[in-house]
Amino acid sequence: MASEILSGEYKSAFKGKGLNFEAIREYQIGDDIRGIDWKVTARMQEPFVRQYKEERQLSIIIVLDLSASGDFGTQEHNKQEMAVELASVLASLAIKSNDKVGMMLITDHVESYVPPKQGKAHIFRLIKDLLTFRPKSKKTNLKASLQEAISMMPNHSVVFLISDFIKSKPPSLKELSSETVSKSFDENFNYEQELKLLRQTQDLIAISIRDPREFWLPNIGFVELINPETGSKNLLNLNRKDTRELFAHMQSDHISRLSAKFKRLGVDFLDLSTHKPYIPTLLHMFLTRERRS
Repeated sequence: MASEILSGEYKSAFKGKGLNFEAIREYQIGDDIRGIDWKVTARMQEPFVRQYKEERQLSIIIVLDLSASGDFGTQEHNKQEMAVELASVLASLAIKSNDKVGMMLITDHVESYVPPKQGKAHIFRLIKDLLTFRPKSKKTNLKASLQEAISMMPNHSVVFLISDFIKSKPPSLKELSSETVSKSFDENFNYEQELKLLRQTQDLIAISIRDPREFWLPNIGFVELINPETGSKNLLNLNRKDTRELFAHMQSDHISRLSAKFKRLGVDFLDLSTHKPYIPTLLHMFLTRERRS
């Protein structure tokens, strides 16, 4: 089970909100000297340290993008199925650590929000919602959804934002250039201010889930690509090597810009793919956060 493998590292990666004083005891070799209580030490004529107990309980909120682009898949699981599995694992980790966990399902707006709570009955409800919820909208609007989310979430939560971060208006291959790619990314990444506001009050982690077919196309002649969110169609001749290369460049460039943008904002970013196991990447993120703390 993924949650069994990750449970210990999860606790180390996400610290509690603060420390509560527990007791005073004699100094022992190896204790942090910053914990010495100098008043007690002066009175007792030998070093004593203050002990604190971590206030462990956290609020975890999983924000899951259920727009129609997540239905695409060429592997054993499509993007949405992998996202649902990942969300279930994160929720299980939270419950096992006695944390509260909540869930927000979004498209071009917040379609469902379950506030953070504890308990097995609560997590069963969350997983049931993940498996059965059918969104009303097919479209993505992270700017509008995050604006709603900011006012709904309790402060000082750990927020996992899971999406494919697909561009709703990619440039056409005929118009593709470094300038149009850059302009298109900036137009679609229009939720930077919302991310900054979230970062002020939350511990934010962004997780992208993509399918490998979205980064390369086979040489199979003419194909019609359909945008599942808008219904727009684009006829491509995949016999042309330059067309396949332009498409691959556009997709890989998008991920590179996305990663760089999150890094500048101070947001942890995981780039997952449906053809690779996600546990090693998640584990690496937990270990990295533990080293930073």
